[in-house]
Amino acid sequence: MELLRGTAPAVALAATGGMVWMLCVHTDAWAGRWAGLAGYFRVCLLILCAMMVAAGAWQAGRERRRGMGEVLASTPRPAWQPLLVSWLSVSLAGTAGVVAALAGAAALIGSRATYAGRDWWWVLLVGLLALWTAAALGVLVGRLVPLRTVAPIAGVATYAGLGAAIYVDSSRATWLSPARDGLRAELLVPGDLHLAQAAWLLALTAALLALAARLRWVAALAVALAAAAAVPIVAGPRVGRLPTDPRAIEPVCTTAGPQVCVARVNAFLLDDVAAATQPLLARVAGIPGAATRAADSTIRPDGEVLGQTETVWLNLLQQPRVFGGLATVGELRDGFRQMTDPYCDGVQDGAQGAYSEKANRARKVALEWLLDEPQPTDRLRALPLEQQRAWFGEFLAAARACDGNRLIELGERL
Repeated sequence: MELLRGTAPAVALAATGGMVWMLCVHTDAWAGRWAGLAGYFRVCLLILCAMMVAAGAWQAGRERRRGMGEVLASTPRPAWQPLLVSWLSVSLAGTAGVVAALAGAAALIGSRATYAGRDWWWVLLVGLLALWTAAALGVLVGRLVPLRTVAPIAGVATYAGLGAAIYVDSSRATWLSPARDGLRAELLVPGDLHLAQAAWLLALTAALLALAARLRWVAALAVALAAAAAVPIVAGPRVGRLPTDPRAIEPVCTTAGPQVCVARVNAFLLDDVAAATQPLLARVAGIPGAATRAADSTIRPDGEVLGQTETVWLNLLQQPRVFGGLATVGELRDGFRQMTDPYCDGVQDGAQGAYSEKANRARKVALEWLLDEPQPTDRLRALPLEQQRAWFGEFLAAARACDGNRLIELGERL
């Protein structure tokens, strides 16, 4: 009866719509990657938990709005039982709506994913558990605050609180919040942290429901359990940079043409990335100082400086598309400017420095030549191909040496 005549149908529709909307906003965060979907779902909790709190508060206040207090008080059934059923209906409806949207995303991922990942389902399950906790918080607020506007106010307050926890990520205590950002597909959350979060959310849910039902002894016990569950999270070792899944960042490379490599978790993009970058690598093949390969920045070793090796490191974080292909091929190709930008400690010799306006002309011409983008007055392309390649090789040598005067001379030669 609660599922059919309560707020459950509206909650299910709202949860499905909200989840679909969030998935459509950032398809690049999850397309083709199971762990990416789970990690992005934890970002979506910022919206979904706020919706569940508002739904729980509205459901809990309906008896007061309809003046049914005396009628319900005259029944022999304990007051906590209808409250529990009311919370359960909202929680089930919201979870069903979210799972339906996630199932649609999973169908799209299954056709493209090249790596299953490790423990990503833990990230997903803890997030789903948070929906039940949020509904319990809403029920408590709806029982305590006799205002019709309490539901939207509680939802907005939840959104603000979870948002603060996401962006103030300097303390381990922020892991008490289920909403997380930065859980990329190649990262792993320690197993003990998953268990601690799950225990915390279960105990907190029990405490909120017991407080709403005014079961004093049960509430005291549940609050004590919630506090005990929070201790390992708050007092444990600080979680800094999350560990990387070594299998996820294994390089997968092309076998023909200039070498292009991506992390295994992004292997479904290899053909598209190779098609966009191999022509550029072939264009500079054999030129001293030019890059000989392109690779996913996910597999870049710590401490390696862009533009200082024979590898062009490509950022693929925002490139995946749900139905295949790359989102912005132009931005991917633009990553090759690593070859043409001098990495100097500072501006040298004032106007004669590597970053001077005159030197920038040479850099611009070099980048346009590299990307094969002809200009109306392109004197470099008017030269024989061997002279073009020789000029580009001289430019690379001057750029790496941060020789501002030489860069100016190369620019004036054209």
